[in-house]
Amino acid sequence: MNPIQTLYDEVFKDFTLTEVQHDRCMQACGMALEADNLPEKGRVRGYAVAQILASLKLDEETLIAALVSDANLEAIYPIENIVEQFGKATAKLVEGIRKLNKFKDFDIERKSDDVQNERLRQMLLAMTSDIRIMIMKLAYRVARLRDLKHESEEVRHQIAAETELIFSPLANRLGIAQLKWELEDLSFRYLHPEEYKNIASQLQSKRSERENYIKIVLDTLDEMLKQHHINAKISGRPKHIYSIWKKMKRKVLPIEELYDLRAVRIYVDNIQMCYETLGLIHSRWNYVRHEFDDYIATPKENGYQSIHTVIIGPEGKTVEIQIRTLEMHHNAEYGVAAHWRYKEGGKSTFDENLERSIANVRQLLENSDDPDIFKEISTELQSKHIYIMTPQNEIITLRQGATPLDFAYQIHTELGHRCRGAKVNGRIQPLSYVLNTGDKVEVLTIKNGEPSRNWLNPNLGYLTSSSARNKVRNWFNKQNKAENITTGESLFNREVKRLHAETVSSKKVAERFKLESVETLFEDIGKGRINERQLTNAIQSELRPERTQNRQQRIFSFEQSAEKIEQARAYVIGAVHLTTNLAPCCEPRPYDDIVGFVTRGRGITVHKHDCPNILNLSHDDQRRIIEVSWDKNQAEQPCFTADLQVIAFDRKGLLRDVMATLTDLDINLIASQTKTNTQENSVLMNLTLELDYSTNLGDLLDHIEIIPNVESVSIKTD
Repeated sequence: MNPIQTLYDEVFKDFTLTEVQHDRCMQACGMALEADNLPEKGRVRGYAVAQILASLKLDEETLIAALVSDANLEAIYPIENIVEQFGKATAKLVEGIRKLNKFKDFDIERKSDDVQNERLRQMLLAMTSDIRIMIMKLAYRVARLRDLKHESEEVRHQIAAETELIFSPLANRLGIAQLKWELEDLSFRYLHPEEYKNIASQLQSKRSERENYIKIVLDTLDEMLKQHHINAKISGRPKHIYSIWKKMKRKVLPIEELYDLRAVRIYVDNIQMCYETLGLIHSRWNYVRHEFDDYIATPKENGYQSIHTVIIGPEGKTVEIQIRTLEMHHNAEYGVAAHWRYKEGGKSTFDENLERSIANVRQLLENSDDPDIFKEISTELQSKHIYIMTPQNEIITLRQGATPLDFAYQIHTELGHRCRGAKVNGRIQPLSYVLNTGDKVEVLTIKNGEPSRNWLNPNLGYLTSSSARNKVRNWFNKQNKAENITTGESLFNREVKRLHAETVSSKKVAERFKLESVETLFEDIGKGRINERQLTNAIQSELRPERTQNRQQRIFSFEQSAEKIEQARAYVIGAVHLTTNLAPCCEPRPYDDIVGFVTRGRGITVHKHDCPNILNLSHDDQRRIIEVSWDKNQAEQPCFTADLQVIAFDRKGLLRDVMATLTDLDINLIASQTKTNTQENSVLMNLTLELDYSTNLGDLLDHIEIIPNVESVSIKTD
């Protein structure tokens, strides 16, 4: 028979496909077999992975991706070809698995501990945009282990150790038992060959025979419960070799004293049915009294509930039976009692978002045999963390949006102070670059470095971590008081000049911050207690709109009337009935960017998003921030115009970059005038912008000022 047709029949035998789908699948099978005729690049073939996935009933799209993801095909079938032949969805899967297959940065010989191993597992999950990619990766590892006998001793140990520490726990976490037991058994076989052979010989029966025995027990239980009108779901599994070995080690028992080599679970509707089922089982078979545990009457410390009993089943063989309700099962698998956490010793960082999405995937996989379920799953594994690697392959956990400077401060305070640049995956990147999971970062330092006050400016995006900002502030706090006052005054005057706000007195700004003196204001600015965005807001709030007959005088600030402020209302998105209060510390006004903070006993307090009390929240308190918005029924948001003057060194693409920045900030350009001095290679831009009340002028100026070649930006009046 044609080998392509044979492979097609093996992989797609359970599918009913249209003619177009059939042709695509046949084409993928042909490409997979083509890899056999190419120079050796990797031992695992795409068709071997597809055959494993077919037994898991994955969808046709995933099976095609597995077939064409063979490492040998990558050079002759780049992603562009995959898109053209199979579509974007399949190409995305192929691109994802190629990325994971190339990830070779974990080294079992390095210093390894539970925290690092758990971070590596979380990093691999966070790198996976579609859960099917991770399932393909696990299938690749099973195929690799099956073929490991042809490798050297050193390679066998390396692959098996990686599997035991990283991939078996991932299969367990995702609830893919069929891959989990094979990953565990095969890695155990190469790491502990003598113990593997010893247990295998003592079992006296092959796994298939033990599975047949379990089926007999399941059929008997099903018939018995139906006769007594007990609605139940029953599942069973024989313990595999690795699991038996672990239990022997943990309980210090020989194999003949283990009673759960064969195990059955029974799920019923309520607690009463749990005990009725137990009574029926004990009336039919003898049970081992000292192996009986009632965790329903006396739950475990982590909340786990179930009845465990060991019966003497057919042929005199012991079978462990667990009886629980579906609610108890849900708590054991996905709740605080989730067994994989304590079995893996999960003492590392808990990523709530990631665990929630994993639990959703587990439930969907468990409750459906439909291969199309994978297309219906929201397959992106959401994580609130990113996982970054040091040059020594240690994994550092950071929050989403973190920068190389956050990374440097996370490793060590002094490294952050001395940081002046960073290489991300071997390329120089700015300190405000947003890192992604899997990035490898090398911090570039100078010998006697000091932090920059610009790092505290939230508009510039250098630091996203409150702990890193605190480290920078603490450094400035320890500096000479007179020096801080001088620096703060200089920063104040610079901001006044940029905003063309010479009418605003430093005394008024100090009063707005509820400070006793101008000297204290300058000192707080110098120490970083007041950042540039807060300073800009304060100066902007002191400006008064004055409409005159002057032909082009620009209004660049607004003061709401007292009546308008009194009527302002913010609401919690998704729960508009909750009571909110405006925070007195930052006095948010309509159209300011705001967040809500859940207080203890006082409802929701609404703050400006850059309020010092919000920026300095502890890690735990940040969880109490919720999304709020101004009442849409308020008056239309007022607009005003402002003239900006930009001075820069001329270069190709400068005007384009300025326009792109304005577009990103959703700011409308009314008019522009550009004058270029070719002798000095300089350019002067005058821009007329339409702004709304919520626009922070300091934020706008900062975003334009960080454009390469821009020397200065300021508000201009005629």
